[in-house]
This record gives sequence, C-alpha cells and structure tokens, in this order.
Amino acid sequence: MNPPVQGLLEIGGAVRIFRTPEGSIVTALDEVDLAVRANEFLTLLGPSGCGKTTLLRAIAGFEDLDRGDIRLDGISLAGVPAYRRPFNTVFQSYALFPHLDVADNVGYGLDVKKLARRQRDARVTDALALVGLEGYGRRKPKQLSGGQQQRVALARALVNRPRLLLLDEPLSALDRNLRQAMQIELKNLQHEVGISFLVVTHDQEEALVMSDRIAVMNGGRIQQVGTPGEIYDTPANRFVAGFIGVSNVYAGTIDRRDGPHCIVRTDGGIDLWARSAAIAAGARLDVMIRPEQLQVVVERTALQGPSLEGTVERLVFVGADLQVHARLADGSPVKALVRHRRTPLAGLEPGSAVRLGYDPEVVHLMAQQP
Repeated sequence: MNPPVQGLLEIGGAVRIFRTPEGSIVTALDEVDLAVRANEFLTLLGPSGCGKTTLLRAIAGFEDLDRGDIRLDGISLAGVPAYRRPFNTVFQSYALFPHLDVADNVGYGLDVKKLARRQRDARVTDALALVGLEGYGRRKPKQLSGGQQQRVALARALVNRPRLLLLDEPLSALDRNLRQAMQIELKNLQHEVGISFLVVTHDQEEALVMSDRIAVMNGGRIQQVGTPGEIYDTPANRFVAGFIGVSNVYAGTIDRRDGPHCIVRTDGGIDLWARSAAIAAGARLDVMIRPEQLQVVVERTALQGPSLEGTVERLVFVGADLQVHARLADGSPVKALVRHRRTPLAGLEPGSAVRLGYDPEVVHLMAQQP
C-alpha cells in the first residue's frame, strides 16, 4: 500500500501509460505519490524522459491519468478540465502573443473572465510591479529581452491569483548569468506572493538554489523527496547520489563493526569506514563520499582518521577548485577537490601518489537498488 500524502495538492498512485508508434508500451508515471504543500517551492528534478513533465501536465489537466488521483484540498480533480482548475502554467517558450503589448498579454486571462476594466487594469499594474516591469506595459514582446519576456509570462500567470503555479523548464531559454540571477528572483517572488510553485527542471543547480523541497524522478518513479540538504547529503540511492552533484559511489559489503562505526569492504577490496546504525556484517550496500569531503595529501603527512591511497591521473582547473581525478589501488576511479590557490600543492601532478583523508562521519551508506 502506498503511504498517504497530505498537502495543498495530493497525487496518489498516479499511473500514465503511452503506446509508441512502434506499438511498445511506455510507463511515464509508475505509482507516483506526492504532496505539494501550501506556500512552498517544490521542484520535480530528473533526466529527460523520467516523467516529470507528464506529471506536471496531468496536474494542469492536459493529461488524463490511467490510474490514481489528483486532489486539491482533498477534492478529486478527475474530470475537471484544465481551464477550470485554479492553476496557471508558465511554459518553456513563454507563449506570449506577439501582436499584443505587455499589458494586454498580462491581462489576457482577466479579459477572458470579463473582469471590469478598472479592476483588470489595477491587477495588471500590480502584477507588472511585482515582477519589476513597471512602465513596460505598452511594449511588444519582441522589444523585450529573454529575461523580461520570462517576467511577463510570470506576471500573466500570477495576475489570475492561482492556487498553484506550474513552471515547465522556465529558465532554460536564458543565458547562464541571467539564469542564475532569475533563480534567486523566482525564489524571492514565490515567498512574496505566498503561492505554491511547482517547477520542472533537469538542472540540478536550479533545484538546489530555488527549492524548499526536491522530488527526484527517474523511470516514471519518485526516487526521493527532501530538502536540498537532505537530497545532497543523504541521497536515497545510487541514482540520486549520481544525479545530484558529483559523488564517489562504491558497491560493497559490511565487513565488521568497530564501536559506532562499520568497515565496508568494497567489491574491489578497499576498506571504507562509516558511522552506521545497527547494520549486520555481511549486508550489501552502496557507499558514497563527495569529492569535497576528501582531504588531498601528497606527502606522508600525518592524517587524523582513515584515508585512501591512489595515483593521480589528471588535474582539471575549474576556477575556484582544482579537480583531482585519481585511481585507487583496485582500479576504481575517485574524484577529490582542492581549493584553488596561486601556489600549486607541491608534488600534485599526474602520475604522483596521493592520499585522500576523510571523516567517517560524512561517509553515507545507501541501500542497493534492485
């Protein structure tokens, strides 16, 4: 039985199946349970084809579920058409009307509802002020930058005062610098208006920066739901660990216990120490350690705690950090980070021996996926 979900919007046991032109069956959503809480920024994160856009479209009313239910305030939305759901969607392309000016684009939904002109104009003015576009009402979309067009799309969605705002890859059309700035603006805007935002993205940086919670999807299923810190520090499985950030993950078996710690013997014969609950010796699991959690030492400097030994294969300069790509004694790859400095770490070069110290407290154990 699926666990109950509670929130402003509740998705329970959602299943959506498609048949390809070749006749094969694709399960886009596979028993998905999720709750969107009031006044939260929730992100659906995952690779292309994982089901996140299908889920967003089902919530919006553009897709019908084959099984399961979507409830708003406990009331089923089954059979409720998209135009009658109190949601608004911001599409990846923004979908602005090129022949209408900014004010008329923003007010289009209010015109459809036949709102009195004075009220309509006041709400359009407020919406444009909310997204920082005061004075832009008479411009046409082609006279705006990409970031400004995105704000018009947001204003058009917010002017209708939806219960939930759905955003499908809203920043993908922007350049990197503008995208990073808009991540902060979107988060601040969500807090200011007090409306729940549900965002679809494949960009892990966007998800970590903007979200109150992240739902990581793969293969039509939700792999993990949690805060950005929970998703990054304690991923549920190997997929989440690899999709969020960079990680070193090794399959292994608990060899023995030593007080509050256990020693995991990897399949390559490397021992890794970790703090653990009462996991019995012989248990199979995956063990993860992030590159920034490894201390790089090239000389026989004293290290507190355990360490790994390997050989440097290459160094990659990425601005603030130097990526150290090394190979452990069993042939397994390992990545570590060294904070960039003007004077390179003496002896750190391809072919040199390297020791990688770590704190057992940060080593994370995960159940192996079937």
